[in-house]
Amino acid sequence: MEAPKVDVQLRSVIQHPSQPAETHHLQASGEIIEKKGQHYLLFDEKLEGMPTVRTTVKLHAEDAFIMRKGGVQMRLPFRPNDSRIGTYGNGPAIMDILVVTKSLHSMPGQFAVAYELHANGTILGNYELTITYSEVTQ
Repeated sequence: MEAPKVDVQLRSVIQHPSQPAETHHLQASGEIIEKKGQHYLLFDEKLEGMPTVRTTVKLHAEDAFIMRKGGVQMRLPFRPNDSRIGTYGNGPAIMDILVVTKSLHSMPGQFAVAYELHANGTILGNYELTITYSEVTQ
């Protein structure tokens, strides 16, 4: 059975320390797959002048993650009101980062997470990510 194709809308708000918040929007085409009873959203991020980044989002309200491979390597694990170790890399260097999940919501058609990223004991920023997706009807 073929994975359902979906239209993906991504909105992220990034607040770096002592900086104004930045809002980014991305539209993509993707698909929903199911593995071992878990649902995953897969889509490609095509950013101008950058290699394509393949993004996988585990859609779960209690134990989720975002994994990106390509021009950026990243794995961000999320668990509500918990801190977990993730990774971030650009090129050959990959570093551990601490992911502090403030809120996490997942329901059919929407995934939302608010979190802080820390590296070497320093806060890198506060992030709010909302992904909405809807099945493509032919």
